[in-house]
Parts: sequence; structure tokens; C-alpha cells
Amino acid sequence: MKLEFKNAPYNIKEGQIFFLYGNYKKSFDLFCDFVVSKLKEKRSNVQVKNCTIAEYEKNQSFSQCDLFEKKLDCYCIRGIEDKHLEKIRNFSRENNVFILESGDFFKSKKITEAFTKDPDIFAIASFNNNMTFTSVCHMILPKLPSVIHNEIVKIINETDESLISLFKKLSLLLSDSNLEDLKHYIKSKQSFLDDLEEIPLIRFALQAAIKENVFEKDQSYTKMKLKDKIHFLMDAEIKQKSEYPLNKNYLLKNLTV
Repeated sequence: MKLEFKNAPYNIKEGQIFFLYGNYKKSFDLFCDFVVSKLKEKRSNVQVKNCTIAEYEKNQSFSQCDLFEKKLDCYCIRGIEDKHLEKIRNFSRENNVFILESGDFFKSKKITEAFTKDPDIFAIASFNNNMTFTSVCHMILPKLPSVIHNEIVKIINETDESLISLFKKLSLLLSDSNLEDLKHYIKSKQSFLDDLEEIPLIRFALQAAIKENVFEKDQSYTKMKLKDKIHFLMDAEIKQKSEYPLNKNYLLKNLTV
């Protein structure tokens, strides 16, 4: 059954098989994280297993029944090729969920065609284009309007950051939950920015920049120039955690001019 990410079921059930195909491989880890999060909303005994087909088969040959509590195993398996077709059709679906990713294009054409037509398998297209990126945005952040998704797509196109890291960061930054406290704190303390260390400063500025550039919410209370600073700040945090940290004076200069 052919699907887009935005049509992926939120009610993930035991026995389901998901098959990601296409040339965009960054979506696999994000989708595994999405599926696991949905499973854990209903069950506390979910185990994630990243493995190959061979490792899965070996695990099955040594597996034993749990007499006390049935666990749900979520298998995340990359490198699926045509030669694996019958093996996958014979997978034991009881207490299992499978997330599979196609391997080499020329070695997975037949299995991709088969799974896109199979009503019992969710085959999800993952290509390196804006259509896929927009579909991912709808899946992870379904409540946001399309104009916001478009801005996130621009960020995806311009960053090398993993999708898991990017969307977890955006999920936090696009929340209003802590902005009011920050506003009150700033108003009562003129030296607020001076007191912040580099990473907290970058994260606060990035949150405010997204609010101003994406949501068009006035952030003048910060006393910072935030227009078109989202990518600068995202890069600044990456550099701060690497061997090329930026000093605080440089950060403040770029945020106040």
C-alpha cells in the first residue's frame, strides 16, 4: 500500500510492517523514532532493535517466550533487497512491528514494486525533494499551518543536521510554554543577555528568531536583531559543540546589529 509520511497511521499496531523506499535516507531514523513514540503511548514494554535481516533471523532462532509479560519488539532494518522478499513475507508478526528501508536501488526494484501494491504493508515514499520534506512536517508537527511547514522545509534544505535532532529542537522552540517567563525575566533584569552562557544564549535567541521570522510575532523585547538569523543560530550551536566554538562577544555583535 503506497503512502506518504503525512498519511502514516498514528494508531500503530502490533504486526504492522512499514517499508521506506526512495533516495532520501535521513528520514529512516526519524520515522523509527515516530513509530516507537506512538507505540510507547499505549505500551510500556516496547523494545527497539536496530539490526540487519541476518541479525533478525539469528535473534529469532534464539528467542524464548516471556512467561511474565509480552513485550513488543520494534525492528528497524536497513538494506532491504529483492532477495529478502520471501523472508519478509514470512516474518512472524506476533508481538512485532517492522520498519524496513530499501537498499541499493538496482537490487530493490522488485521488492519495492511488490510492497507498494501489497495491502498489508505500508510502503512510504522518501525522496530528496520538498514534497517529502513537507509530508514529514505534516507527520511530526500536524497542527502547524502550511506556511510554517514551508519555513521548516527551507531549513531542512539548508542544514546537515539529522532530522531527529532538527525536529526535536523545533518541537521545543515552536512551543509557547516558557516564553512568558522569559519575557518577565528580561523586563526585570537589564543584564539578562550578559548573564547567559553561550549555549543558553544561542537557544534563547533561536527560539525568539523562530517566533519572529516564522510566526511573525514581535520579539522586540529581546533587544536583538533577529531577522534572518535562524540559520546563523543553528550553525552557531553546532559550532559551539564542536572544535570551533564562537565567543560570546561575536554572538552578541551578530545579534545586536
